[in-house]
Amino acid sequence: MTIVVDFETQCAKYRKKAINEAIDFAYGQLMSRMKLPIYINIRPIRNLAEKKGIHGDIMDEDDREFTIRIDVSLPVEEMISTIMHELVHAHQYLSGRLKHLHNDLVRYEGVLYNWYMDYDSRPWEIEAHAKEKQLKEIWDDQERY
Repeated sequence: MTIVVDFETQCAKYRKKAINEAIDFAYGQLMSRMKLPIYINIRPIRNLAEKKGIHGDIMDEDDREFTIRIDVSLPVEEMISTIMHELVHAHQYLSGRLKHLHNDLVRYEGVLYNWYMDYDSRPWEIEAHAKEKQLKEIWDDQERY
């Protein structure tokens, strides 16, 4: 299995390295059994949290391709957690458990939801936050050189 990562714009080398390592790690934990390639476009944006009120988000571009916007002004550890969170969503999309439909509807595990429901009540976000924390704990326990 292959994961292909492309940065749409430049960011600091140490941030690019951290993003790539976080993607490789989360992919290995979540999607290592997938057979077909996955394509990840990274759109680094400075001050995304200030501009849009989010640390990052993911768009399913279809055909196993995703675009992740990430605030590269965040502290590196927060940026890594955000990447892991968004890759949980990629896994949800790839497994067919999450599908963003037309008319602002989302199907998650066979149930229809309004996309604009309260963020903290969205079951796909509840799962992503929980798995993000699990992934980050494993990440933090690993020794890095």
